[in-house]
Amino acid sequence: MRFNRTAKKVLFTATFGLCLGAFEGFAQKREGSIQDEAIEVEKTRKIELQPQVSRGFDPLEEAQDLRKDRKMKYDLVDRKWEGTSLPKINNSIVDPREGDELTSSYGPKFKNVFKVGAGNYGHTLMNAHFGFTPNENSFHGLYINHDANRRGPVATSFSGRNENEIKVYSKTFTPSYLLNGSIGYKRVEANWYGRPEEQFNNMANGTFGVYYDRFNYVGSISSAKKDAKFDYIATSGLTMMSTSQNEREWIWDSKIQTVLTINDNLSAHFSGDMTMSEYASLENNRRELYRVKPSFFYKNDRVSVHAGINVVNEKDKLKGINTTSLFPVVKLDYKAANFIHFFAGLGGDTYFNTLSQMAAQNPWLKNQIDLRNTAQTANVFGGFKGSNERSFDFEFKFMYSEFSNLSFFVPSTADSSKYTVIYAGDLKKAQVMNFSGQFNYQLNERFLSVLKYDINQYENLGSLEKAYHRPAMNISFTNSITFKDKIIISPDVFYMNGLYGLNPRTNTAVAMKDIIDLNLKVNYLITKKFNAAVSANNLLGKNYERYLFYPSQGLNYTVSVAYSF
Repeated sequence: MRFNRTAKKVLFTATFGLCLGAFEGFAQKREGSIQDEAIEVEKTRKIELQPQVSRGFDPLEEAQDLRKDRKMKYDLVDRKWEGTSLPKINNSIVDPREGDELTSSYGPKFKNVFKVGAGNYGHTLMNAHFGFTPNENSFHGLYINHDANRRGPVATSFSGRNENEIKVYSKTFTPSYLLNGSIGYKRVEANWYGRPEEQFNNMANGTFGVYYDRFNYVGSISSAKKDAKFDYIATSGLTMMSTSQNEREWIWDSKIQTVLTINDNLSAHFSGDMTMSEYASLENNRRELYRVKPSFFYKNDRVSVHAGINVVNEKDKLKGINTTSLFPVVKLDYKAANFIHFFAGLGGDTYFNTLSQMAAQNPWLKNQIDLRNTAQTANVFGGFKGSNERSFDFEFKFMYSEFSNLSFFVPSTADSSKYTVIYAGDLKKAQVMNFSGQFNYQLNERFLSVLKYDINQYENLGSLEKAYHRPAMNISFTNSITFKDKIIISPDVFYMNGLYGLNPRTNTAVAMKDIIDLNLKVNYLITKKFNAAVSANNLLGKNYERYLFYPSQGLNYTVSVAYSF
């Protein structure tokens, strides 16, 4: 297996940068110690990251306590390979950035925000969050979002898009437990503009697009006693989706995670999942997945070991599947110095694929797609991570995996503007080698920079000539810079290469152009309650294709104003 020259250069440069940063941190003064499962850098700052609270198990997300100062935290944990995940490039059409909608530029004190904006391509934006605290132990909120483009890169209105969402949620804090709950509705509309333009003139209004209606409920209860010997979180949610192609799907997903602290060095962990789903198109198909994962975690001043088993049972009514798989769960972490850890491990898992997940990644789907679970039958990984505990942390990782039913998006033979899902790794397992890295740097409270990269190599794909629409390299470089507590500049760079699509008209692989997406957002804080922003995206103006036949918008911009109270 060989990487191309570009991949080798980027891998060498990123690795050298991580090592250089590590030795720089070693030369600086160190305070405290690195936690085995997470690295936390805490400062008082006006540029906020969404908070996450590290608990005894990993990963778990605790409800935000709005009465306390927020923390900037980087969780450098083992990344699971999601069988359906395709790296995305957020090139514009969503503003503000993920997470900004729930807080103002001055933090949680002004938790009510109303924002409106407009831009080229007929872009309209309305984003609002209203929250209130009836008492010191509870918080309730309403979130509303409208984000649409009346025109697109091809045939004007035929390539428009529309997204609307409303969500109501509640959080309750008590000395013993935390309660979270939310109910939401979201509609996403997308047009099949990937077809030849001459076909648009012969289409009736309303027949050249697809919409997805999603209703979602989720609730959770977790322990609030952080020093208790027994810690837990239990969640359950229901998602119901319908489409304009007469498809319906419901998903009931429940999960519990627990930790029992035996002594200062040893703890027992248990997690269990239950997922039930029914996908209705021409036929109704009931699918189920059950998972239990008991394990033990041991740590001392230098070494931590996490070991257990992962038992997965999956059922598929139409395919007549009822199988049980057993995977090991092993991770070893060694602290070579106060600023660096080396880690290695092995494992495996099964991932439950749904129509809702597929449509969230690629909305241009044909009806009656084939849904199968993706099994990661083997997984071996290793790498190193560290921090100087003040200004930066980093992680470098190598991973080798084997998969059955690894999914890929390809255009349909009957209609090349509609995508279907195909799978590799049936008789012979698909092999994936992955190099990944992340470097987070905070010079002071005014400058934050995050670099991430992924390099992938695919082998044994069976009848597939290429790993369609899965990039060989994916890099992101995001930044936030504050000037005089008034101006926040956020320049971002995204790069993706090694993309291939399948042309169904010729049944051949098509090498797609590399993607370079430069974005810039400037946020001017006029007062503590009022701010204006300008975001410009795809500054190079390239109509690149993330999916074959679907060019993106060229240079696009949005001007917005927001009021926080």
